[in-house]
Amino acid sequence: MQALQMKGLNTLVKTEVPVPVPGAGDVLIQTLAATICTSDLHDLKSNPFGITYPRILGHEAVGIIVACGREVRNLSLGTRVAVHPVVPCGKCEECKRGLAHICSNMGHLGYDRDGSFAEYFTQRADRVIPLPENVLNATGTLLEPVAVCLQAIARAGDIKGRTVLIAGDGPFGNIIARLAKRAGAARVIVTGKVPFRLQSIPDVEIPDADPVRCVDVAILAVSSQDALATCMKALRPRGRLVVFSALKDPVAIDLFALHLSELEIVGACNDEDRMEEALECLQDETLNLADIITHQVHFENWEEAFSLVRYKHDKALKVAIIFN
Repeated sequence: MQALQMKGLNTLVKTEVPVPVPGAGDVLIQTLAATICTSDLHDLKSNPFGITYPRILGHEAVGIIVACGREVRNLSLGTRVAVHPVVPCGKCEECKRGLAHICSNMGHLGYDRDGSFAEYFTQRADRVIPLPENVLNATGTLLEPVAVCLQAIARAGDIKGRTVLIAGDGPFGNIIARLAKRAGAARVIVTGKVPFRLQSIPDVEIPDADPVRCVDVAILAVSSQDALATCMKALRPRGRLVVFSALKDPVAIDLFALHLSELEIVGACNDEDRMEEALECLQDETLNLADIITHQVHFENWEEAFSLVRYKHDKALKVAIIFN
């Protein structure tokens, strides 16, 4: 089969590899569509998670089950499924505490196992979900992105009737803004740098200057120290910052201001079994999440797809690679 394999920093090549064989609890999936995540670009540029080369990248995908491991009982051949890339071990202390999404021995497509930028890939059967007919292939690839954005909303607490700031105008900021409105936020403010991306987010406020001490919740949806500073300045007393997009290097936080205003800072990483809710969101016409996919590019033209994601922020949000 053909696959996109990372062979080193800034080195992604299309190559031929054997079709994988599913393990006892796995399914083999023929890929229909796979979207490029910002983290794929980070992996290629700096490999922050220590991926061992060579590795097939990709983790947001839809496909058809073409083979099942001997222990798989609840899925059948020919079923079209969306895939969740995170694979908790189920045995560590975090998993036993009900926090499988922050498992100490986490597996992940494209990181410690080959991913979905290939004609076929495998995934554990409990990490896929059948897609209804009304969800298109490209839209279905957003299952996990929507699930992790739902986690950010959950970590924000009860936002009904409140003012929420989303710092970041990329695909995740766009999705989080839509979900914040769904959760009942009275005002949703979005900051960013790209007019095309900001204008693609419906029913939000785009301020002329950074807001100051006027929001109840700020969600950091871009890995930027400037955006972090914007969030902290925007929070009113007893406000909460949700760190959705992490900064790898240490950053300075004004603990005195945090102390005086009784601010809170929480993380949002992966999601706590939100696949079913994410699927509901993908079918919600009022959210219109299909708009997040601005381009669909055939697998043969994968370099064009990556170029759009990397360089064309003025016209691209999510780019889906389409397979035969």
